[in-house]
Amino acid sequence: MNYVGLHVHTHYSLMDGVATPEEYVNRAVDLGMPALAITDHGSLSGHRELYRAAKAKGIKPILGIEGYIALDRFERKEKKDRVEPLDLNYFHIVLLAKNEQGLENLNKINEIAWTEGFYSKPRFDHEVLQKYKDGIIVLSACQSGLIAKAIEVGEYAFAKKQVQWFKETFGDDFYIEVMPHNPVEINKALFEIAEAFSVKTAVTPDCHHSDTNQKEMQELMLILNTHAKLQKDVTYEKSKKHKDVMDRLDYLYGADRMMSFKSFDIHLLSYEEMKEAMGKQGFTNEEMFTSTIEIANKIEDYNIKEGLSLLPVQYKNPDKELRTIALEGLKERNLDTNQEYLDRLDEELQIIKDKKFGPYFLVVRSMIAWAKKEGILVGPGRGSAAGSLLCYVLGITDIDPIQHGLLFFRFINPERNDFPDIDTDIQDSRRDEVKDYLVRQYRHVASISTFLEFKDKGVVRDVARAFNIPLTDVNKVLKLVDTWDEYCSSKTTSWFREKYPEVEFYGEQLRGRIKGTGIHAAGVVTSKEPIFKYAPMETRSVTGSDTRIPVVAVDMEEAEKIGLIKIDALGLKTLSVIQDTLAIIKKNHFKDINLLDINMEDANIYQMLSDGHTKGVFQCEATPYTNLLVKMGVKNFNELAASNALVRPGAMNTIGKDYIARKHGKQNVSYIHQIMKEFTDDTYGCVLYQEQVMQACVYLGGMSMSEADKVRKIIGKKKDAKEFDAFKDRFINGASKYIAPNDALDLWHDFEAHAGYSFNKSHAVAYSTVSYWTAWLKYYYPIEFMYSLLKNEKDKDARTEYLIEAKRMGISIKLPHINDSDIDFKIEGKGIRFGLSAIKFISDKIAERYIAARPFNSYAELENFTFTKGNGVNSRALQALRVIGAATFSDNPRNDEEIKENLYEYLNLPEFNITIPSHYYAFINDIEDFEEKGSFILMGMVKSIKRGTGWSRVEVLDKTGSIGIFDEEQTTIESGKTYLLLATDNRIVSAIPVDEIKGSSDALVKFLSYKQLPYTSEEMYVVSFKPRVTKAGKKMASLTLADVTRDLHPVTVFPTAFPKAYMKIEEGKAYKFKFGKTKDGTVTLEDIDV
Repeated sequence: MNYVGLHVHTHYSLMDGVATPEEYVNRAVDLGMPALAITDHGSLSGHRELYRAAKAKGIKPILGIEGYIALDRFERKEKKDRVEPLDLNYFHIVLLAKNEQGLENLNKINEIAWTEGFYSKPRFDHEVLQKYKDGIIVLSACQSGLIAKAIEVGEYAFAKKQVQWFKETFGDDFYIEVMPHNPVEINKALFEIAEAFSVKTAVTPDCHHSDTNQKEMQELMLILNTHAKLQKDVTYEKSKKHKDVMDRLDYLYGADRMMSFKSFDIHLLSYEEMKEAMGKQGFTNEEMFTSTIEIANKIEDYNIKEGLSLLPVQYKNPDKELRTIALEGLKERNLDTNQEYLDRLDEELQIIKDKKFGPYFLVVRSMIAWAKKEGILVGPGRGSAAGSLLCYVLGITDIDPIQHGLLFFRFINPERNDFPDIDTDIQDSRRDEVKDYLVRQYRHVASISTFLEFKDKGVVRDVARAFNIPLTDVNKVLKLVDTWDEYCSSKTTSWFREKYPEVEFYGEQLRGRIKGTGIHAAGVVTSKEPIFKYAPMETRSVTGSDTRIPVVAVDMEEAEKIGLIKIDALGLKTLSVIQDTLAIIKKNHFKDINLLDINMEDANIYQMLSDGHTKGVFQCEATPYTNLLVKMGVKNFNELAASNALVRPGAMNTIGKDYIARKHGKQNVSYIHQIMKEFTDDTYGCVLYQEQVMQACVYLGGMSMSEADKVRKIIGKKKDAKEFDAFKDRFINGASKYIAPNDALDLWHDFEAHAGYSFNKSHAVAYSTVSYWTAWLKYYYPIEFMYSLLKNEKDKDARTEYLIEAKRMGISIKLPHINDSDIDFKIEGKGIRFGLSAIKFISDKIAERYIAARPFNSYAELENFTFTKGNGVNSRALQALRVIGAATFSDNPRNDEEIKENLYEYLNLPEFNITIPSHYYAFINDIEDFEEKGSFILMGMVKSIKRGTGWSRVEVLDKTGSIGIFDEEQTTIESGKTYLLLATDNRIVSAIPVDEIKGSSDALVKFLSYKQLPYTSEEMYVVSFKPRVTKAGKKMASLTLADVTRDLHPVTVFPTAFPKAYMKIEEGKAYKFKFGKTKDGTVTLEDIDV
């Protein structure tokens, strides 16, 4: 083979290249190429992937870039300032690394491009190239290259000057690049200028996909990337008349759309294809082909390294330093004379020394110690690190693993090669300070890149958009699934897949390809040397800011392979709430509370949680968690930690039922062997935690802790059947020494069955600690806690629920006033006053301007300030202040009716003081007492409605809380309105707006209106009769009846009884009924006796 592809764009050329590095390598091997380059736009992220793929296939990897060169990397020209033809912000240029030095220089050039030259694109200039030229081969690039662009606009003198500079700077390592899809005039001029300066030419394919099979996918990606506009009056149905996909896209977007690759062959061309294409333009010299081989021969092996030790080490002997600090920490915890703790610490330190993890622990410890010293609240622990005594004595965590029975081997397994992962929660309002500390302390610090792929629901939406598939159908189908596999296999999506087959066909091709980049939410890497020496560096913009921050341009897994270890500092809003609460307690009560010293077994706290008053309590406030706590009735911290495991998907309906039944004495607590009692006694003999599975493997199955940790991993994933079976046999053989083999097998099957939801106990204990802290603060300092919640909560719906909870707790919620409110919420007496920025149309900046100008002595004065030019406020802000009473003065009296009408719209504050007949309230229930089974009358405001296929979920608020109740998909209920509702078995069967109650003939209103019931004890009143259609197309109904004591009874009318019921039953009347009952206890209608 006498030709090598040197200009190759993978999917790391975002939304421009389609093929993966591996696909290109496979194509190159099929064509017989001895080497292959990667030259993505402004990115080196695909280097290591191509390197590995090429090495695996036995061809030479050539690592490069198609970079962006500017005449001055610091100059930024807006479009209006571009007067001359070459007044451009950048041109293209291809750089290839010849060797290790060249690769390091390539990394440095691109880092400078991102950090110093970024303006739309990462740009470097001639000065940078001159400085870092060693080991670099330069190709003049495509039609957008410096030289080709100059030729295109007739600036031949400029083109010649550039050729001269590159030849003088790079000598024989500079080549003029020609391409088959360049206009013939450009290629002709390039050959001529190359000959004039005695520079060799090299022909390249400028490929964006690996072979012709990817051409249609490439065009779809281009349409998505350029946001191509649809032609007028085009439809999906009409587009199907065009059988060829390219013709179809021409119909939808116009054959002359701004960008299209349909006329170009931009796949990895074979030598024959390339020779033919260039021959058609009249160029037949062989040098342009042999130059590619010459370039490939210049490339040395880059010797790309992995597993480097790059963590910054500030001590000559990190293991000795770690032991010293750990022993000091043990003493500070008053545990230095406890032999159990000393032995455990020795064991952990030895394993960490053997694994060479010491520097990692020292870096994490320094970060957390600094944060705590600066008054930044750090969480007590997160994940498996809470199982480490070393982490506890270093102050990395505040969870005593021995006290809680936590396992170090769940955190670090000596037989695993992966690095430990210590996730640390930091109060989110000060997380950036922690990152800044790392930069100051260790200098070489960067965030970690994430790569966003076409996947799941997103790829369905993308392909559908490209083919102009009706959005209503797309939205409808996407409500039914979460993943791509579900979309492809679910019966509920078959109608869509049959109607729009393109989505599955092209979605499968696009899936997994990169569509964008991001920043890892919490992770940063630190290095003892500049990171560019080992990995590419870029910058990313920070959301909501003009700032760009440095990132290592590979993902977390690739960074770890190199030796760049992730340090995690995750922002947690709850910690900001806690810290703000502690600060206001100190200010108002002169108490300096240390949460590590509070009583963790306070019965008052557990009673509050068991009563379901969980709003604002970390994690517990979610409805399923609240329901679980009420059902369980937590009495101590062990049970709270257990609830954290039981609330996980799947657990509650399986092992959770046994746990609760045993806790309440409804089921006997039993152990398959006394050995199991030692570590399942505090969970009533139930295996809730992964650690319990590990302990069973060790103490019953005879395995080592390292082996038990492997069991934990494989038992859930079952990836390696041979390894799985080997451990299964090992466990049964070991356990059979204590119990019958059949019992051992049953126990193993239990582990398998529970693997999907058995939980990490270390994490459960750590996060339950945070839950307890918030509950404790809520109970003992309610105003301070609710104030802090409201201050930190930016989501309006969540804030509404906190306002309702504050009212329930007896805290006065004071409306905002222009002279009294701060920007945000504030404590005022025994209540909390709204801040000005909480009002619709008033931002923090507008609030600041009003506050700076006050006090206002009259409405006229406020109005005059608002309308004074240059004050930066507007009439919408004044209107908002007026309608919710925040601008009440003697010349603008308070209008209570207007305020009441506008509270929700302008403050997201529901008004529950609604006038209805007083005797109704005897039959209306609070939401906090809601039960999904049975019939339930409530009155509340509809906060939101979420629709799915065949259903809608109506979120309803009252002064005691909120609940989601199901209704028909096309519900007539409106959000923001207050309703009188009847729900039966968690479905709305009657809904009357409260402002329509007066004069309503609805059976529910009629029922509530009766002061004396007009029916006998033998009859039952029909409150609601709601027909529905089954999936099989049969008619049935939900019937809600009231007896003479006004108790409500839900009754199911099955299809067999429906015709008679439909003919005879009328809402608002009483009848004698005959009932039946199913095996599961459902009451059914048998007959009606009129």
